[in-house]
Amino acid sequence: MTFDFQASYDELNPADHDYRFYAALPGSRVLDLGCGTGTLALLMAASGRSVVAIDPDPEMLRVARTKGASDVDWRLGYSSAATSSSVDLAVMSGHVAQVFTSDDAWAAVLADLHRALVPGGTLAFETRNPAARAWERWTRADTLRTVGDVEFWHETVDVSLPLVTYDTFAGQEADRDVLAFRDESSIRASLVEAGFEVTAVYGDWDRSPLTGTSPEIIVIAQR
Repeated sequence: MTFDFQASYDELNPADHDYRFYAALPGSRVLDLGCGTGTLALLMAASGRSVVAIDPDPEMLRVARTKGASDVDWRLGYSSAATSSSVDLAVMSGHVAQVFTSDDAWAAVLADLHRALVPGGTLAFETRNPAARAWERWTRADTLRTVGDVEFWHETVDVSLPLVTYDTFAGQEADRDVLAFRDESSIRASLVEAGFEVTAVYGDWDRSPLTGTSPEIIVIAQR
């Protein structure tokens, strides 16, 4: 039987500190890029905001739509599906920023988000801090979880910074992925190049300063 990762995503990722952080940001018209199963989009919509939620995975959107949010504009696609000058807050949660592994792909996403935001609009996202070397803890022993009767874990395959290759195991099945671990200076430079001004950088969801041991690089930027 094939493991339904999308249906199990929320169980595998129960923490909501990132969602609460983003939901506290100002903005009445929101773009949630890489919305996944829609948890953040639904939280935003519940507060009366207008929300566009985009994801390239139809199975993720399948799960999101079962949660019953008819007031969220669910869109299958990529950042190019965002409407120009349509939102005042754009977010990427769940380390979505790391899936854009090439500089060209990352620049294209930032350009699309800049286009989607109105002047003065806010972009917010997080990426794992490479200084914290999270990939060293991507082992079966450290990441093993069980969903139903299926064992689920990660194993690092290769580290060639800024790229980290890893396998995700679900029972006997394995999928290989690559993530980009960009440091603060490269993130800042890419945002400036895209026309953003970085207004805040945090190292964790409590808004603590970024240090060498911080698990996250959480960025707030303005168009």
